[in-house]
Amino acid sequence: MPLSSGTSSKISGYDGSRAESVSSIAGTTVSSRTFLSSDPLPNPDQLANNEARPFVVRSGRTYISDPTLAYPLPVDLEEIHRQTLRTLLLLQLFGKPICSPEFADQPPKRILEIACGSGVWSMLCYKHYKKLGQADGISFTGIDIAPLAPPSSSGNSDSSEGRRSNRASSSSATLSAAGGGGATSSSGMQPDPQMNWRFVQHDCRKFPFPFPDGSFDLIMCKDVSLITTTAMQQPLIDEYIRLVAPGGAIEIWESDHTLRMLRPHVPEHMQNSSAPAAGEDGQPAEGSEDNEVEKSPEEIEAAEAARMGAYVMTPNTPLSSPLNHFLVEYNAWLSKALEARSLSSMPCTLIGPIMLQEAETLTAMGNKRLAVPLSEVRWEREGVGGVVTKDGKAFISTKPSFSNLQMDANGGMGKTLGPEARALRRTTLITVVQMIQSLEHILRDVSGKSQDEWDAWLGKMMNDLVEGNGTSWGECLEVGVWWARRR
Repeated sequence: MPLSSGTSSKISGYDGSRAESVSSIAGTTVSSRTFLSSDPLPNPDQLANNEARPFVVRSGRTYISDPTLAYPLPVDLEEIHRQTLRTLLLLQLFGKPICSPEFADQPPKRILEIACGSGVWSMLCYKHYKKLGQADGISFTGIDIAPLAPPSSSGNSDSSEGRRSNRASSSSATLSAAGGGGATSSSGMQPDPQMNWRFVQHDCRKFPFPFPDGSFDLIMCKDVSLITTTAMQQPLIDEYIRLVAPGGAIEIWESDHTLRMLRPHVPEHMQNSSAPAAGEDGQPAEGSEDNEVEKSPEEIEAAEAARMGAYVMTPNTPLSSPLNHFLVEYNAWLSKALEARSLSSMPCTLIGPIMLQEAETLTAMGNKRLAVPLSEVRWEREGVGGVVTKDGKAFISTKPSFSNLQMDANGGMGKTLGPEARALRRTTLITVVQMIQSLEHILRDVSGKSQDEWDAWLGKMMNDLVEGNGTSWGECLEVGVWWARRR
């Protein structure tokens, strides 16, 4: 659970895994840039001012003080915890750190993590392949404007990279002196001694990145929508394409920031389900084993998502505005605030079309989108007689609830979520509530509420969502992963 405001004000932190990485493209201080020969020299007065005051505290939360920064989230320990929890949640939902089918059998050898922060995803990815005995020969490179990641491995850095590492360490010390803390101490993670890791400090708003063409087999881009303004979308995808080698892949993980409601429906994999039919005694009917073997990959994927408490999204998945009045207000405030910053509140709807525009260069495009309800949903629990949708048409269901439910001892459907699904949904809800807390300064400005009014609204919202089961209508978090191969 998040720390209190009093505690967070003492942790003036640039400490962690994804809060800083998300802000990395938008930038912090001028001194943390990788200067190119064509760049104008920074203004000395501006440089000194930014170095002296890299952070600002608003409402007890620590933010980067750069006035040109579009990124709206704080950079304190509370937000770092939320970002790390969301990363672990996505890993659980997607089942693996890399979803691109090109690397289903063998991992990529050269990986670039955009806006790496403290490098937590790279470390988890390395540990995943180390358990499989496939980590040998993989090199990880992280790029970020802030020196939050561990320095480059001593045995894998050339002289220029070593100088970058030294600058990063020096800058980290400066941030610590300013109250920011160090990356490795806050993230709680250290790279494996055998991990081939390199960190490059660079302002990702400045193109080109300091790498030759085709330097990497995988470009990993996770949770960068709140620093990717509308004007940056095309230059960034162009840079990803330049950096990935032919045959390599680009992979993007993202979550929507506003919330919608998942309406009652029959998932597509259930409409013509090949699941075994039950006999009168509740046992599988004769011959049902053959049907079980014939399940399609889509049905297997949907069944796995259902086991975790999520729904695979398709063009026919019925979604609408939430019914919870707190989330209705939150959506309206956030959409207005992000629009003023040229940021999207629903990035999952944009990534696919952006990648499709690059069809001449990218091929084998795919995606996996999931809707994760924030709690047990009424139409899941009630099951019989509910109005559901199938192929976009409403009808009265006469079947028991079909997904996210566990089998009872007799092989019949129970009416409660399984432990794993319940825990995953609870974790999702926690990250959403923490997100609302982290966005306080822009939400309060847009809503026009005073501090006392905001505190009262926040308390009621948390009680309704966390204790009052206020998301039982089907309010959900939408997440997704997109991938494509370079021709």
